Amino acid sequence: MSISLMTAAWKSSQPAGAKMVLLALCDNANDQGECYPSIPTLARKCSMGERTVQGHISDMEALGIVRRELRRGRSTIYHINADRFDTPAKSAPPHNPPPTPAESAPLPPADSAPPPPQILPKTPADFAPITISKPSIESSVNRKAANGSRLPENFVLPKSWGDWALANRTGWDADHVHEVADCFRDHWLAVPNARGGLKLNWELTWRNWCRNARGPEQARNRGGQSWWASDATVAAEAAKIGLVPAMAGESALAFKARVQAAIDNGGVAPRAARTSRVDSAEPSPTAPTRAMPAGTVAGLKAILKAGPAGQKHSNHRQGK
Repeated sequence: MSISLMTAAWKSSQPAGAKMVLLALCDNANDQGECYPSIPTLARKCSMGERTVQGHISDMEALGIVRRELRRGRSTIYHINADRFDTPAKSAPPHNPPPTPAESAPLPPADSAPPPPQILPKTPADFAPITISKPSIESSVNRKAANGSRLPENFVLPKSWGDWALANRTGWDADHVHEVADCFRDHWLAVPNARGGLKLNWELTWRNWCRNARGPEQARNRGGQSWWASDATVAAEAAKIGLVPAMAGESALAFKARVQAAIDNGGVAPRAARTSRVDSAEPSPTAPTRAMPAGTVAGLKAILKAGPAGQKHSNHRQGK
């Protein structure tokens, strides 16, 4: 596509149909004004019939704007001459605009009064309301509100939020509320938007945060997990609670579990589960077995070998 030829074609004085075909040729031409599009291609670009396109090309060839180079078995080469773009078409009628009513009206005599103003009837378009569309700010604001907003960088816990936490969370004091608020701020400022950093209502988010947060006593117990570090710290924690030291045969892990159970029970060791009498009963010793005399064993073996006849004989003898 030649930009210079396209610009000159737009400025040419050719009729609409011829100018459209000329623009299609310039769109395919190089800077030397040569191109070889097919007639179906030009007809599709110009939304015209093939015969109409060929007629416009013949008219422009007669004016020297286009020169065709026919090749046997190959497409036609079109040479475009930009110097002839302003040549008026022979078929175009002379452009003589009709005179306006002011020009055709006779001039009044100099001494006469000025003519009365001409009152024209209003057209339906004059009565149509004029609609002026202004850019709406509400749409962007509503869009932003629907997606939510981030927690401000300079977030400070409002007094009403803190009062709600003190009124609805048992055992909370002002210091613990501020501690929870610091965790709330640090968490949500670090969360990206894609991971839930945008919220529609931050006050409701704060209330849910408080409902899931630990109380002061639970926080202290959670922070005191350092007593697990060594046997000495476990023994010290047990002494502070009032538990007896590790009993004979009790493993270190079992002793830690006993200390943790006492901490969970409010510092009091839970009662040991009562064992049932059945479980605690010792198994009775097995009664000693008496050995059979050797003669009896030999007699039984003989009866088994003799079969049914021997058994009948044995039973007969026993009956006697």
